[in-house]
Amino acid sequence: MIIRDWKDKRISAMNRLIKKTRGSTLTFLDEYNSICSSKAKNKMEYKLERKHEKNNMPTIRRNFPE
Repeated sequence: MIIRDWKDKRISAMNRLIKKTRGSTLTFLDEYNSICSSKAKNKMEYKLERKHEKNNMPTIRRNFPE
C-alpha cells in the first residue's frame, strides 16, 4: 500500500486502531467524513479547520427532569 498524503496516513491510522481494538467504525465516522471533505493541504491546516468546526457547532440543550 502506497501512502500518498496526510489524508491517507490518517485514514490508515484509524483503520489500524479499529482493527487493534476491534472497535466500531461508527466512532470514527465523523472524523472520516471531515477528512474526506477537507480542503486542507496538510495535517496542521486540518487541525485548525477541525478546531474551528467544533467551536462553531451548535450545542444541544436538553431539559432533564430533576
